[in-house]
Amino acid sequence: MKLSAVIVNYNGGDTIVDAIRSVLDTTKALTTELMVVDNGSSDGSPAMIKQQFGDRILFVELGRNAGFATANNEGIRRASGEYILFLNPDTIVLDNALQILVEYMENHPDVGACGANLYSRDMQPQFSYWTLFPGVRMEWSGLWSDYFLRRKHHGSHEHNFTGQPKEVAYIMGADLMVRKSIINQVGPMDEDFFLFYEETELCRRIHRAGYKIVSVPQARIIHLEGSTIDAIGVRREQMMRSRGIYLRKWCSTPERVTADVILTCSCIIRIIWFGLLANKDKVNFWKFTLQRIH
Repeated sequence: MKLSAVIVNYNGGDTIVDAIRSVLDTTKALTTELMVVDNGSSDGSPAMIKQQFGDRILFVELGRNAGFATANNEGIRRASGEYILFLNPDTIVLDNALQILVEYMENHPDVGACGANLYSRDMQPQFSYWTLFPGVRMEWSGLWSDYFLRRKHHGSHEHNFTGQPKEVAYIMGADLMVRKSIINQVGPMDEDFFLFYEETELCRRIHRAGYKIVSVPQARIIHLEGSTIDAIGVRREQMMRSRGIYLRKWCSTPERVTADVILTCSCIIRIIWFGLLANKDKVNFWKFTLQRIH
């Protein structure tokens, strides 16, 4: 088996059906197994998936919302492919994107993980990767709205406009492809993360093991970002909690404190700025973030 694709479902509705269909329709030239791991969905999507796809996929029911990392690890345990693709349920694979990623990995044994360029439904560029790991450098860059980072990377540090594969820090978990042999070496996703940062932490371990993480822009995937998360507040709450877990795992106490201080400054500056502009939504967003720095 060449590729094992794992999609975690939690009340994915019709969106996950489109994701599953896109994988099946675009991997006919690859020996592929597709697993859907269900995190206790209550919206009827499990029955819909079983009815529409039957034995064309492996459907695994956890019976509870165990979190993104735990569900993906269940897929890893069952995977028989040389490569494992972690794919969000709110994605649509375009053309032969997955074959492009597999072929790139086949031709570059020093690459441990890779990912596609992500786009919105109307094909506008989306956040696909990051060139820095979370920590002091990332927060310092954010303090300046990533101005210097964008200049360094010719206009974008999160979407590959170069037309050439590019080494990055980590790939978005929406479409992360990893060698199964490397997962066996560095371990699966860290289940301390319920949602967010689990792909970042996994990429950090892959880097530490001496492998590259690469953005492959010839592969394109639509990402309907956040469409399967109930509310922005819930999303941001979980993101900040996972940020704290990541920093405690990978940063020294002085580094973690410095990163938090810089983020605090960023929040205060933006609260004042957007307050002057009477942008209540932005003010509330940064107040929410400020209250959850830990």
